[in-house]
Amino acid sequence: MNADHVDSMTLLARSHAGIEATEATMTSVDRLGFSLRLKSSEGMKGARINFIHEVVSPQQTRTVLVEMVRQARLGA
Repeated sequence: MNADHVDSMTLLARSHAGIEATEATMTSVDRLGFSLRLKSSEGMKGARINFIHEVVSPQQTRTVLVEMVRQARLGA
């Protein structure tokens, strides 16, 4: 996620945490969500974003993240 999907992580930070970030790094992930370390114009911040539903496998995690990004792009 960190190397290839910075744009998606900054989009999720903006849509789910209200933080305008220029850089984002996923620092942890579990069955309920994930944490981000964000660089913004106000300095470094952290955010916890919940998944839209619980996940139990890496494939489910990927599927939920893709859905969350899709919804964020649509402004849902």
